[in-house]
Amino acid sequence: MSQPTRQDAERLLAKYAKPEHIPEFILGHGWFKSKDEHDLTVDAKPLPDKEYCWAYLQKLCTERYVIVAKSRQLVVTWLTLAYLVARVVLHKNLLVVYQTKREPDAHEMLVRCKFMYDNLPVWVKRLRPRIPAPADIKEKLVIPSMGSFIWGLPQGGDIIRSNTVSIYYGDEMDFQPEARKAIRAVMPSIIGG
Repeated sequence: MSQPTRQDAERLLAKYAKPEHIPEFILGHGWFKSKDEHDLTVDAKPLPDKEYCWAYLQKLCTERYVIVAKSRQLVVTWLTLAYLVARVVLHKNLLVVYQTKREPDAHEMLVRCKFMYDNLPVWVKRLRPRIPAPADIKEKLVIPSMGSFIWGLPQGGDIIRSNTVSIYYGDEMDFQPEARKAIRAVMPSIIGG
């Protein structure tokens, strides 16, 4: 796709903001890429354009709650991260929390989110630029023009409790000893909004 005019680009992003078009934004053009540690021949690889990927993304777009018992090598985490990046690029005033067991894991997931964002087409990044997170809270992907961001956190409910969360993603909750605390802390936001 050639570089659209600003007006056309805004129209495209408005179209992709609709739930039925988010999977197309993520998978339909090869714009969302990730690192593939199993394929060292390429720096960035488009997410797989497979039927189950489209179906999973459609569920994320249409269901209020999604719980996935996943298996390795199905790129479910990558698809979920792409969905979270798409949401903060396309929608205003979202606080998206991505929670893992340990802080280094949360950091790695944010690195993946930033990698996906950084590999989006130039015209998307011009309209929705990201900024480095404040030095005191470095684990964020911030889209200031939308007032939205992704926040990577280690397990527990203390930080979540004092925030109004728009989207919550708990990764490998079965391995988070403090998963119950996190769920209890996020439920008022999720149920109420």
